[in-house]
Amino acid sequence: MLLCAINNISAQVKSQVKESFELTSIAFRLAGAEEYINNTIPGYTADIDNYFSKYREHKLISYIKKIREEQGIAYDAVPAATGCIEIKRGKVIIDPQCDASKISMIDSRWTEESFRTFVRLLNDFYRQTKFKDFYTLHRGLYDIAETRLNTILVDLNAEWFKSMFGEGPENCNGPGNYAFNGITKGEKRGIVIGCSTDKEGNPAYSRFLITVIVHELLHHYTNPCLAQYWSQIDSASQIIYPHVKEKMAKLAYGSANSTMIEWFNNLLTIMYFKDNPNRGFTATHLTAWRQHEGFIWMERSMTFMEHFRNHRNLYSTIKDFMPEIVSFVNYTASDFDNVLKEYDNKEPYITDIFPISNSILPLGIDTIQIRFSKPMFGAYGIRPLDDKRISPPYTDYQPFWKDKYTFCIILDRSKLEKGKTYGFKLNRAFFQSEKTYPMKEDFPYTFKMPDE
Repeated sequence: MLLCAINNISAQVKSQVKESFELTSIAFRLAGAEEYINNTIPGYTADIDNYFSKYREHKLISYIKKIREEQGIAYDAVPAATGCIEIKRGKVIIDPQCDASKISMIDSRWTEESFRTFVRLLNDFYRQTKFKDFYTLHRGLYDIAETRLNTILVDLNAEWFKSMFGEGPENCNGPGNYAFNGITKGEKRGIVIGCSTDKEGNPAYSRFLITVIVHELLHHYTNPCLAQYWSQIDSASQIIYPHVKEKMAKLAYGSANSTMIEWFNNLLTIMYFKDNPNRGFTATHLTAWRQHEGFIWMERSMTFMEHFRNHRNLYSTIKDFMPEIVSFVNYTASDFDNVLKEYDNKEPYITDIFPISNSILPLGIDTIQIRFSKPMFGAYGIRPLDDKRISPPYTDYQPFWKDKYTFCIILDRSKLEKGKTYGFKLNRAFFQSEKTYPMKEDFPYTFKMPDE
C-alpha cells in the first residue's frame, strides 16, 4: 500500500510507502482477506509469503479473522485504523494525537476495545517478526513506487481544493484505493493507493490513476459537507435510491446514504477535471461514465453546478453553496420520472438505415448509410457478425461519417457473390454520441445478394 501525503495545500503532493500501512496490509493478507491479496508485484508478494509464513498462527492473525467475521473489519476499515497508529522506537502504538475512544466515529465497524486489542497484538507481531528488517530490505522497491507515483502527482492541482473548499488537507495520506479520516481535529486524513506492475515486476501506475487520487482526496471534503445537511436530503435520497439500487449494488453501495455520498463526490471529481483538463479523458466523458454506472442525474448535476461557477461572488466555496445543493437534490427527487426519461433517451440509436437490414441488396446500390438519433463522436468499430455469415468485401475507401449523424460503408460489388448472405456488427462501444454515451447494444446488419 502507498501513502500519498499533502503537508500543505500549496506544496507539491508527494507519495510515501509508510511502514505502518505495509504492516497492517501484510497482516490482513496473512489472515486471508481477499481485498489484500492481489499479487500485483509477484516478487514482493513471494517475499512476503516466504518471510511471514511461519507467523500465520500468531494471535494477531487469529484476531483479525475474528473481527473480520464478527465486526466486518475489512477494506477501508483497515486504513481507517492504521491512520491512528504510529511505529516509534521499535513499537507499534496508538498515535498520541488520536483519541481511541472515538475510533467508531471514523468507522463504525471498530470499537475502542477491538482497536486497542488490535494495536497490542500488532505490536507483538511487529516485534516477533522483526518487521523492520523486512521493511528495510525492500526500501529500494518502495523508492521505485514513490518515484513513479510522484510523476503522476506532479500535475495534481492542490490549489483547486482550497479554492473550492476554503481549506487544504492538513495531512492527506495516500489494488485497494481508500480514503480515511482522523479522529481528532487536525489529525491525519488520507488516501491509500494500490499499484500494478511493469514487465520487470516493479510497481507501476497508470496515468488514469489521477482520477482515483482526486476522487479519494475529495472524500475528505465532500463527506463532511453532505453529512452536515443529510437530514435535509434524507427523504429525497430514499426516493432516488430504489430507482438505482441494482446498479449501486454492483458498485458496493448498499444504501441511500452511501449512494448520495458517492454521487456528490463523483460530481466534485468531474468538476475538478472540468477545471483541470487531463490528457485521455474529459469532464464530458466522466459524466457519461458515472451516468452509465447508475448516477443517472449526473448530467443534470453538472448543469446545476454552473450556477455555482457563475456566482462565485456570492458563493466563495462549496460549503456556502450547500443549501442550494440541498434544494437541487430535493427537486431532483420530485422530478425523478423525468430524470428516468432523460436517461433512457441519452443513448444514441439508429433511426434510419438503407438498405434495410435482412433485405436483398438492390441493384446499383453499393453504399450502406446508417443514421443515428444523436450527433455522434466520430469513431466507429465494425466486426464480424458470426462464424456463419461472412463479412462483406469493402472498397479501398474507409467507412466514413458523412455528417455528425450519418455513417457510410462502401461495398465492393464486384467481389460480392450472387445469392450469398453477408453480415457485420456495429460495436456499441465505438458508436458514441458527442456526449460519449454509447449505443445500448451492438447492432447486427445483414444483407443478401440477388440470385441473378
